[in-house]
Amino acid sequence: MLKKTNFFSLVILLFFWIGNSFAENFDLKLKDIRGEINRDNLTEAIKLLKKIKVGNELQQDKINILFGDIYLKINKTNKAEEFYEKSFFTTNQDIEALSVVGLAEVKLIQGKLNDAIQFAKQAISLNPDGIRPKIIFAIAKTRIGEGEEAIKVLSELYSTRKDAEVALAISDYYISFDDVEQAIKILEDYLNRTPNNIKVLDQIATLYLMNGNKENAIEAKLKVFKFHEINRNKDKARSAKTWIISVDPTYFDEPVVVEKIEENEIKDYVEDEIESYDENKVTPNYEDFAFAPDGNGSGFIVGNGKFVITNYHVIEKAKKISVRNGSGNVTKAIVLDYSKDYDLAILELKDPYPKEFAVDSKDFADPKAGEDVISLGYPGIGLTFEQPTITQGIVSKVLKDEGIFLTTAAINQGNSGGPIFNLNGKLVGVSFAGLDKVAFFLESGQIPTDMGFAINSNKINEVFKYKQNVPIKSVKFDKATIYENKLPSIVLVAISLK
Repeated sequence: MLKKTNFFSLVILLFFWIGNSFAENFDLKLKDIRGEINRDNLTEAIKLLKKIKVGNELQQDKINILFGDIYLKINKTNKAEEFYEKSFFTTNQDIEALSVVGLAEVKLIQGKLNDAIQFAKQAISLNPDGIRPKIIFAIAKTRIGEGEEAIKVLSELYSTRKDAEVALAISDYYISFDDVEQAIKILEDYLNRTPNNIKVLDQIATLYLMNGNKENAIEAKLKVFKFHEINRNKDKARSAKTWIISVDPTYFDEPVVVEKIEENEIKDYVEDEIESYDENKVTPNYEDFAFAPDGNGSGFIVGNGKFVITNYHVIEKAKKISVRNGSGNVTKAIVLDYSKDYDLAILELKDPYPKEFAVDSKDFADPKAGEDVISLGYPGIGLTFEQPTITQGIVSKVLKDEGIFLTTAAINQGNSGGPIFNLNGKLVGVSFAGLDKVAFFLESGQIPTDMGFAINSNKINEVFKYKQNVPIKSVKFDKATIYENKLPSIVLVAISLK
């Protein structure tokens, strides 16, 4: 009897061991796939996913999360949302937290900022120690113009978790307020601890360049190039190489020997990325510019998707121009027409955007003193931002003779050329930061202190011979709704002087 009992105990233990072994093997395979996703080797990740045999619902939920992450990487947010929702109704709290974080990320990319904030809050309640939901919450708050709450969350997070994504989010926050030095400082602080993080190196290269430090910019970007070369990510490697050449055309005259990079350096980076990936930290692949920009501003799409309105001073000295809209799509552009007097330019796009992305001329309206307005654009140096941010204010004074108006909405350098909407979603003006404030005072008698300046939207019609359509019935929107609706229309205008 004792022997029989011992036999059955051994059988049970054996099945338990086999079950645990399969589970551990499954999770190890998922870890390898996670590494491929994080290194942007998505084809390999999908190939590995298709080979996995699923033993239970929990394992299927884990796979759904990974498929959601992959679709998020390639900006197919609707498909990503489908996979996250499949794992939303689960009994496993960890999986539920991941699916909610994924949904928060989806809403952030779609420009549905209120939804992103709500999902992020839910994810935080499920996993108070999670990094990504707090980052999403802070990014959404920054984009919607509520930066104080954002930086509080990020600073508290960074003080306890020296995480790359947190450092990048804080850097973006400082950039939005034109504080490039502080943005560089936070990234340098992170790299002192973890020198091989490619995402951080990629961003700091842009910041160094915009701050005039070409040597440090190339040094950082070269590490990015070498890493992608070793990992056979041809598109990423080519993009990094093109960037370097645009900064220094002679840099690759003597071949760069990629093999010289230490293998343990790459291993350290890979391990850091995989081990730190304790939750859903997917960043979509927004298209890169074909050159390293020497300057930038904002703009918006008009004319059935064929043209972009921006400031003349943004593109005045440009030899090359590219634009990237809020959905991450890049296209080349040329100057079609301009007005120095009104600091306006219209760009013709090589590859037009869908016509539904365009701000229609029937949605132009005159600004009214005292009305609430929001400015949309890429503040600071802009180039590290994937999507625009909001600043809110009122129209403080309309100067009809000059064709401009004053607003309390903050307009920084990178906002130049961006649109200003009233809460009916009507375009009332174009931001600009090229105003000669002394001359303005002498001509108008108005003191421009602590004011942003904008060109009346209807000056676009005068300058570029647009025709106004019959006005449509006005409906009031909140700023988050306007952001969501106008997101595809707002572009980052990047220029090269070479």
